Amino acid sequence: MLDLLKASLWGTESAIASREDYSEMKAHAIAALPANVLPWTSMDPELRTEWKKTIMQQLISYNQYLYEQENLPITFPYVILKGTSAAKYYPHPEYRKMGDIDIMTRREDYENACSELIKYGFVEHINKEEEDFGRHRGFSKNGVEVEVHAFFALLNEPKQAEYLDDLIIENITPSHELPDLVNGLVLLEHIAQHMEGGLGLRQIIDWMMFVDKCLSDEKEWSNFRMMAQRIGLEKLTEVVTRMCEMFLGLEEHTWCRNVDEKSCKGLMDFVLSCGNFGIKLVDKIGPGANVLSYARTPFAFIHLLQERGLVNWKTAQKHAVLRPFAWLYQIGRYLNKGLGRKNAISELKGEYVAAKERVALFDALGVKQSSKGLAVYRNGKYQKTYKMP
Repeated sequence: MLDLLKASLWGTESAIASREDYSEMKAHAIAALPANVLPWTSMDPELRTEWKKTIMQQLISYNQYLYEQENLPITFPYVILKGTSAAKYYPHPEYRKMGDIDIMTRREDYENACSELIKYGFVEHINKEEEDFGRHRGFSKNGVEVEVHAFFALLNEPKQAEYLDDLIIENITPSHELPDLVNGLVLLEHIAQHMEGGLGLRQIIDWMMFVDKCLSDEKEWSNFRMMAQRIGLEKLTEVVTRMCEMFLGLEEHTWCRNVDEKSCKGLMDFVLSCGNFGIKLVDKIGPGANVLSYARTPFAFIHLLQERGLVNWKTAQKHAVLRPFAWLYQIGRYLNKGLGRKNAISELKGEYVAAKERVALFDALGVKQSSKGLAVYRNGKYQKTYKMP
């Protein structure tokens, strides 16, 4: 699969493609990327037909996505995050799979922008968890999802989050595109956002294509490095880039030459095990590893249990007197799920080991988790919260 990716992105010699490659690429939301090399790639005829169908569906989806994006009924200034802002660095942007349209407005325009979407036929998705967290509001029309962000950064420290979000807002222009280095910072932080839930190759390739186009010399790197330091992600920048050089064919850069290659291999193994938005992760290590890796301290563990319990315990939602005990309900829920599996004890032990490995990897990358608290924009300022998104 990695050879096929290199051929797709860099024009190297293509390899034989198998159904396993196709399944893997679908799991990582990158199955359309090899479109231009498939005619010269050996594979089973039935698989070729199926793959072509997937690519055609992607092209239709991309064009619909682009149409809705170009016709957003928002009259206030805004900027597009990720999506086409990432795809523009690809050799063929139309083959980069789109999830939704993420936009960010100036803070004073947020509610007005949401109102305009509703006025022109967009249907709002009411999500109690997201509503409480306050990061964005979600809408849909003609099968295309739009998220309007009140704030974008998901970082531990309020000053870091404020710096990134202010940088985004200050660079809103009529083109709806960020300057390259600010755009790259968004793509980098997007990788950090998805480390806990499951990081796939799509986010990694977004970053790689940005590096190839925008960080080719020392001056560009020096400018970007200062920005990455401000949000605490300089180490992640270097490791992810070196990993792309080692496994995905990115041309080498002097500024990440001394990175520990063990960390790069650990990150690539983790990415391949996750799939897009962690689609493969639960099958690989189960829910226990997620719980254990989020809950790095007793304080964070209780907060996690309380939050999950309030979401899952319907009776407590109706009766306030029960709400302080939601963490106990959630413990019982996890035990019931875990011990209900075959070989439950050995599986839970395996999940504990997997969780420890993930924590060690995140530490090596300099990526802090939500158990350390997340900065949110609320009541006109950034503040730390332990409420999980």
